[in-house]
Amino acid sequence: MKRYAPFLLAGLFSALALLFVLAPRGARNYPAPTEHTLDEDAERRNRTLRRAWIEEMHRAAPDVDWRAIERANGAERQRVRNETPRPRISLWTELGSRNLAGRMHAAALSASGDSLYGGSSRGGVWKASLNGEGWRPLGDNLFGGSHGIAVAAGPPEIVTSITDDGLLHYTDDGGATWLVPAGPEPDLTQCKRVLSDPGTPNRVYLLARKDATSSKLWRSDDGGRTYTRIARLGPNPADIWIDRVSGGSLYLLSTNRLLRTDDAGASWDTLGLLPPASPGNVVLTGSEAGAPTLYAAAESGGWKLYRSSDGGWTWTYRHDIHDFWETLCASIADPNLVLFAGVEMWRSTDGGGAFAKVNNWWDYYGDPLTKLHADFPGTDCVWGPSGEIFYISTDGGLYRSDDGVARVTNISLEYLGVSQYYSTLTSVNDPSLILAGSQDQGYQRSLGEAIGTWRDFDQLWSGDYGHLTSTDGSHNRVYSVYPGFFLIQKGETNPVLSSIDFPAGESYSWMPFILADPEDSLAFFFSARRLHLYRVGTHGWSSTVSAQDFTVHGGAYLTALGISPVDTDRRIAVTNSGIVWYSTDGGAAWSVSPDNGPSAHYFYGTAVAFSPTDPEVAFLGGSGYSGPAVYRTEDGGITWDPASDGLPSTLVYGLAFEDPSGGPLYAAAEAGPYRRDPATGLWEAIGAADAPLTTYWCVEAVPAASVMRFGTYGRGIWDYDTGVQSAVASAENDAHAASALESFPNPFNAAATIRFYLKDSGPFTLAIYEASGRRVRLLASESRAAGEHEIVWDGTSDRGMGAASGVYTARLESGGRAWTRRMVLAR
Repeated sequence: MKRYAPFLLAGLFSALALLFVLAPRGARNYPAPTEHTLDEDAERRNRTLRRAWIEEMHRAAPDVDWRAIERANGAERQRVRNETPRPRISLWTELGSRNLAGRMHAAALSASGDSLYGGSSRGGVWKASLNGEGWRPLGDNLFGGSHGIAVAAGPPEIVTSITDDGLLHYTDDGGATWLVPAGPEPDLTQCKRVLSDPGTPNRVYLLARKDATSSKLWRSDDGGRTYTRIARLGPNPADIWIDRVSGGSLYLLSTNRLLRTDDAGASWDTLGLLPPASPGNVVLTGSEAGAPTLYAAAESGGWKLYRSSDGGWTWTYRHDIHDFWETLCASIADPNLVLFAGVEMWRSTDGGGAFAKVNNWWDYYGDPLTKLHADFPGTDCVWGPSGEIFYISTDGGLYRSDDGVARVTNISLEYLGVSQYYSTLTSVNDPSLILAGSQDQGYQRSLGEAIGTWRDFDQLWSGDYGHLTSTDGSHNRVYSVYPGFFLIQKGETNPVLSSIDFPAGESYSWMPFILADPEDSLAFFFSARRLHLYRVGTHGWSSTVSAQDFTVHGGAYLTALGISPVDTDRRIAVTNSGIVWYSTDGGAAWSVSPDNGPSAHYFYGTAVAFSPTDPEVAFLGGSGYSGPAVYRTEDGGITWDPASDGLPSTLVYGLAFEDPSGGPLYAAAEAGPYRRDPATGLWEAIGAADAPLTTYWCVEAVPAASVMRFGTYGRGIWDYDTGVQSAVASAENDAHAASALESFPNPFNAAATIRFYLKDSGPFTLAIYEASGRRVRLLASESRAAGEHEIVWDGTSDRGMGAASGVYTARLESGGRAWTRRMVLAR
């Protein structure tokens, strides 16, 4: 995850920003890098700050483990997904990004060696050709992502996936279902390594930890379905390695002692000792060339690299490792080629004596095809049909190298949909114009030809961005935030970007909340210890600071702010400790909620959603591990009542109403996407059978396209079709409601077949409409018998003209009722 610290180059950075104008797609220019490398440990510090921010948002009582709660939520979602048939009509459409991938962790070849599996951060497991062609998700029903992969030959082929925080699953049906194997404890806290044995096709080894004092090594002889413990390692740091071509002997590094088993763990031989007696952590890798040649990284007053040329009997110090995220990999064919990586990747061709950087992190922006993106969670070397292949996992996708990482190729530039999004903002002027703030892949813009289908995004500025906001919903003036500065976009058609540093001497979160002033498109609010109002004009900017100190009743800073669209004098703000403030005079004076809002329940506020029709009604979302995740007020913020019926204990990141007239309220949460029925007040999970099992970070309404747009943390951007949802809900008593109206293929290019069901004989009408509501084509207005029917739309209008690419709605009217189906035409 790349967080760019601009303050040492603020003047130059702003100047570059003001000059940058979006280039045409065929000749797009990537912006100048926005990070100044402060020192060797700057990225690790920033990484720590982000982790602390995530931890802070998941605020809970001291005896509450929010990770355990979310694991239980994920397990339940996964169970429901496995048991629920996929609907014939999906309400979900994947939007993208098609071309900008997010964080990858691991790679492994299929048992036949002709295809590639990739593991991502909260984006599940993916499969493609060895060159990354035809990426397809196998893990949308796998909770937690995939940080390590092992493949057993079967039959059938069995794929095992692990995560750093202890999740362990396997699939033997190509990803249709993911199951928990028998043997290891169900409450593991870490799975460090999973390895398949090429010499014994169904043998898999697992190194896992239950807690800080209980690390164990397990073996499976049935491809990963069941495991038997073969070693107890206690609190000792450990790692394992096996010959990646022939398998056989397993090497175990426990503290500084190397052991080897030649009989699958029945007995162990002690080999050599690493020089440091008590390292805090270890990483083991090796090259099959040699006896073999082994490499170990040990943390003892800093990370140091050691090498053994005699199969682990003796070890020699080779190098200090200064930039290390525990990614260490050696060549299969060349015993002297070894790599380590952290923010950047370092390569040695002399056995670790000297290392050279593969490329600077900023080189990626000028050449994303052949230059590595920053940050390296993992690297794997495999033996392919034509020899050795390195697969390099970065925070910007997956790379392949066939020459020992002398050259690399990005194989994730098409259809690897694992981007991590904090925020989206769709223009009210054009529903196909989307801005998005991502982790590591920067501030993005998409001007696709169709709504609701895969599209490319252009990265306008590198870094991490969130809280995209504008006064009127257009892109004429957009504000967003990066940890350290505000990013300002001027112009919707030809955007120009500039920046303003955060105010000095203030307190705020790592990704602080901002909100555009609803009455002044040139102004936005910044949430800190006090509210700051920034106004950005043609010739510069100015700021004013509220008199109210929002920390006087507790908390360190504001984390969310809301302004009623009905009465802009009505405002609500909340702190990181759940203290709620309200104003009835446009922010001139603020009062604290008499009951301190939800603060007693360890609440961290993340979102305020005012009713579109009633200035007294608002909802507040946030952490719900020691109390409700959502609260409701009916008196403008003075008193609050829980409004979480139907929600699990989770963290709600975002709230949004369906349309300007109100309707259902939607939540983007750690536990998934949810919809609140305005009639019953109950929340329901949406997409249990067909939406990816991942974290949903943001949600916005796009009424022109009849969708709620969700940004996920690991599976890109997805649209939930509210038009189809309403039609299906209205026909809930009809046995054929699920198939009342559907179309295929969808998206379509030349023609689409529309299949519909008539409950009774009689007249019906079937027509196609644009997103604006204008009718494009009347397909039928006649009478037919009851039953199933089909009509083909050839993509032309009533006048015989070809319709443009975009989203259209098929509307069936029969018996006084109507059904709609969204169709995507992609020419």
